[in-house]
Amino acid sequence: MLSSCLKTLLDFTNLHAASHAATLGSLKIRAKFQDEVAENLASLVINSSHQKSARFSGYLSVGCLAVMGTIATPAAHADSVLGVELSPAVCKLNPYMGNLRQCIEGNPMTVNFYRVANQSCSNSRYSMSPLQEKITSKVIPDGNIRKNIWQQYGRCSGLSTPNYFRTINSLASQLKLPKELSSGRSYRFTSSGLSHQLLSLNPGMKPNSFNFFCQKNSAGQSVLTYINVCYDNNGRFAQCATRSYACPSQFLIDGNY
Repeated sequence: MLSSCLKTLLDFTNLHAASHAATLGSLKIRAKFQDEVAENLASLVINSSHQKSARFSGYLSVGCLAVMGTIATPAAHADSVLGVELSPAVCKLNPYMGNLRQCIEGNPMTVNFYRVANQSCSNSRYSMSPLQEKITSKVIPDGNIRKNIWQQYGRCSGLSTPNYFRTINSLASQLKLPKELSSGRSYRFTSSGLSHQLLSLNPGMKPNSFNFFCQKNSAGQSVLTYINVCYDNNGRFAQCATRSYACPSQFLIDGNY
């Protein structure tokens, strides 16, 4: 397992992308917004009760801890998973990611994958209009990485390229995360405290609709690096198909680059 993860990290360095190993759920929801509306939604990628929006950039990434953390107790079926990366922590803990755009630009968070399960993979080519490329670049700025995400996940989602990325924009714009995650500062959180905030900010979210992933820093402290959010096939919060135990009961949120 470890050697496989290391190989994935090396491939990521060369391609500026990586892939998640786990497969969860299926989603087929129709886009509710035209491209012009989606452009506005994409600028509201992260919301909080105090801070209405924060800017996302995006790319495909995964650490070995995140991969191994998904091997956990089985639970009820979820149809799709949206991955959110806390980029300051990930960029600092993984120097090989330093040349990625979100690390260079200092983005607080990124969409790092969108996974839909149990669909037949097609040979559909990556194809979006210039307008939608512009919209999607607000959540996944690198064109090569957008193509990699499509090849790894999108063409196996049962959605066309435009609908797949519209779905990412829509889900990301509606997800509300605590202001501390994008404040540019560092905090100590308990798992239960962060869970409570997520549930308060997102009506309909269940206690098992998300998973936390952590990585240890040089001081041996656990730092939150990823949050995976699970949905049903109508785009509503759902119970994750697996439960992660990759974070302890207390961890750091490191928002400083």
